Amino acid sequence: MSIRNDMKKMAPEGAVQKYRTLREDVIEKEFKFFSLFPVEKDKVVFCNVWGYGDNPKWIAESYVRQLRRTTSLSKSAIAEKVIFITSKPPLKEEINEDAECITFLKTNTKSAIYALATAGIWVDCNRKENYIQKRKNQIYIQTWHGGLPLKRLELDCREYLPQEYIKNALRDTGMTDIYISNSEYCNELYRRAFGFKKRIFCFGSARMDPLIRPVRFSAGAMREKLLSRLPESVFRRLLNEAYIKAFKMKEQAKQGEEQEQKDHLRINIALYAPTYRDSVSEVQERANELGGSIINALENRFGGKFVVVTRFHPLAMSRVNHINSAYLQFDEKERIIDGNEFSDLYSIMAAADVLITDYSNCMFEMSYVGKPVFLYATDVEQYDDTRGMYFDYEKLPFPIAHNERELYDNINSYDREGYKEKQKEFFEDIGVTEDGRAAEKVAKLISRLIEK
Repeated sequence: MSIRNDMKKMAPEGAVQKYRTLREDVIEKEFKFFSLFPVEKDKVVFCNVWGYGDNPKWIAESYVRQLRRTTSLSKSAIAEKVIFITSKPPLKEEINEDAECITFLKTNTKSAIYALATAGIWVDCNRKENYIQKRKNQIYIQTWHGGLPLKRLELDCREYLPQEYIKNALRDTGMTDIYISNSEYCNELYRRAFGFKKRIFCFGSARMDPLIRPVRFSAGAMREKLLSRLPESVFRRLLNEAYIKAFKMKEQAKQGEEQEQKDHLRINIALYAPTYRDSVSEVQERANELGGSIINALENRFGGKFVVVTRFHPLAMSRVNHINSAYLQFDEKERIIDGNEFSDLYSIMAAADVLITDYSNCMFEMSYVGKPVFLYATDVEQYDDTRGMYFDYEKLPFPIAHNERELYDNINSYDREGYKEKQKEFFEDIGVTEDGRAAEKVAKLISRLIEK
C-alpha cells in the first residue's frame, strides 16, 4: 500500500475529509485563475483517473497517428497538443511510438489543472470532479468507462447512491457535449440513467479495438510481456510440457481418435478479473478458492498449458499491498501472474484466451470477440441487492458457477458452438455496434470539431 494511503489510515477521524475539502478549494481557485488564459482550440486533454488505459488511451493514440499522418508536426509539437491526465503513470512497457507523442500529467497537479482549463477538447471516461467547470468555448466528449453495464447506473438506482454523487453526476452530464456509445441499448440508457439530452455518436468502444483487431494492436507483444513475468525455469518447463502434450495429441490423432482442433503448442492465458467489492476480504476469499484444479480443468478442455493473470479493480488494489496481497494466494503461485501493474485491462484481454469474472462488465466485451467467459459468483442475490442489475444474471449467455466445483464442471463441459450462438443472439438483441475502428472515428470527430 502506498505511503499516502498508510497516512490516511493513521490520520485522526475527520482529518482526511478536512484535507480533501481544503485541497479541492485550492484546485478550484487554481482552475478559475487558469481560466483567465485563452483556450487553445487544437489542444486535446484525455483523462482516465485509473491509469493509461480504457477508451481515452486508444483514442489518444489514434489521434496521434492521425496527426502524424496528416501534418508535418514533430513529436514534441504533437505532445504540446495531446495531453493525458491520470493518477498512475504508464509503465515503460506501455509506451509505444504513438504514446511517445503524448504528454502525461498527474491528476490534480498545477500543470494538469492548467491543461484542463485551457484545452479546446476534453475526452474522459469518468465523471469530472465537482471543482472542475467547463468553459463556454470548450467541448467535452464522454466515453464512459462502464461500456455495456450489468449493474444499474445513477438515476436508474438513485435510491442506492449518495445524493452528493447524483448531484455531481448531473452537473457533469450538464457540461457534456457528446457521448460515445456502442449500442442502441446504451443510447437509450445514457438518455435515461444520465439524463443526457445532447448528441450521441454510436461509434463503438475504443477499448474494444484491440480485441477485435488484435494483430493491428500488438496483442502478441502484450502476451510476451505477461509471460515474461514468469520465472524463466517455470516458463521453459511449461513450454516443454506443452510441446510433449501436443506431440501426444498428434500421435493419438494418427490412431484414429477424434480430436478437436486446438492450439496445444503454447502457454495459454486465463484472465481472472473480478469486479470491485466494498470488502477486500470478499475478493480475497474468492481468489483463494481458484486453485490448481481450475488450471487443470482449463488445460484438459482447451489444451496446451495455462497460467492465470490476475487483474483487480483499481479501487480494490489501492487498498492492498502488492507484495503480500492475499488476492494472489492461489495453490500454484508460480503460475500466477500479477497483471495489476499494467494500466490497461483491455490490452490484457486482447492477449488472454479465457476470462473468469463475477460481475465485471468486461464479460460482455471478451465474449463479443468469441473468447470463452466463465462466471464465478457465490453471492448473486447479495450483490444484486446493492444496486440491482439490468440483466437477469442467471440468463446471461455465459456458464455460471456458484461454487468452485461448478466452475470446474463448467470449464470441462464448455460447448464452444452453443456459447457462440447464445452470445450472438444476446448482442443482436441489444444492437451492439463494434467494428474495431471506434478510436479512429472519435479521432476524426475531434479533428472535425477543431476545424469548425
